Amino acid sequence: MANAQSIILHQFDRSPYSEKIRLALRMKNLGWASVEIPSIMPKPDLIPLTGGYRRTPVMQIGADIFCDTSIMLAELEKRFQIPALTLPGHEGLARMISAWTDGKWFQTSVAVIFGTIGEHMPQDFIDDRTKMSGRPFDVDAMKAAVPFMQDQWRSQLMWIEDRLEGGRRAGTGDWLIGTKPGMVDVHAYMNPWFVEKNVPDFLNECFESAPLTRDWYRRLKDFKGQPAEEVSGAEAIEIAHNAAPRLKPASTAGDLRDLEPGDRVAIAPDDYAKDWVEGDLVIANSERVIIARHDERADNLHVHFPRVGYILRKA
Repeated sequence: MANAQSIILHQFDRSPYSEKIRLALRMKNLGWASVEIPSIMPKPDLIPLTGGYRRTPVMQIGADIFCDTSIMLAELEKRFQIPALTLPGHEGLARMISAWTDGKWFQTSVAVIFGTIGEHMPQDFIDDRTKMSGRPFDVDAMKAAVPFMQDQWRSQLMWIEDRLEGGRRAGTGDWLIGTKPGMVDVHAYMNPWFVEKNVPDFLNECFESAPLTRDWYRRLKDFKGQPAEEVSGAEAIEIAHNAAPRLKPASTAGDLRDLEPGDRVAIAPDDYAKDWVEGDLVIANSERVIIARHDERADNLHVHFPRVGYILRKA
């Protein structure tokens, strides 16, 4: 039964970023619990935990709430070090790769997918994504751009093929970095998975010219891991309410901003879904920001964000 030590993932099945975390959990063979959340707003059992952050997924361990897959993966590596996904000698590389996979390549995936199936999406989904992105969900424009975006998507897939072919020639293994799968593979896996879920014929067509990437992708899909325990949103909130955030010394030492522990601050993504979360600053450093906040249902929480990709200001 899920408790304050459990990894609880607030997610939905078709979310590509949720699958990134699910793959990491499978590769580390960690037990976890799943809270199925809506793909669109409102999210009445998520917002009490995050304070307004709406993106999927969100990870919870007791009364510590982790927003953005970057900080989730970092936390999983710190708390559960065996097996390590950050391979020795390649520290920092996975985050550099994720800037591409979660940025340029993901946006190309979105264009390919919704340019192909966007006209079949329900209106409430279109309205939600319009509000979240701050620009129109223009199905006609995306549809017209599909041939160009498919070219772009396949070209980026071929970077993986080039890397795998180079590794094979050098005798350094069948994964993106060496002889073992790691965090770089986790990041690169997400976009092929997202495309396969929505436009599988296109992925298969791309794989015809990328056989090493096809085999690499299938090996990653073959990781089994532990099945998730199903938990309701109300149960997850109750777990947070009965827990306490993990003790950490408050510090802004070395930070470039004029911020002190205890300052009232607000934080939001810098690209889309710019929903500000307010709280009292606990930690600000080059890796993460932690704010303390109180919710009537969840009680006292620490909410964690990565520093890169987020705007932090005094409230």
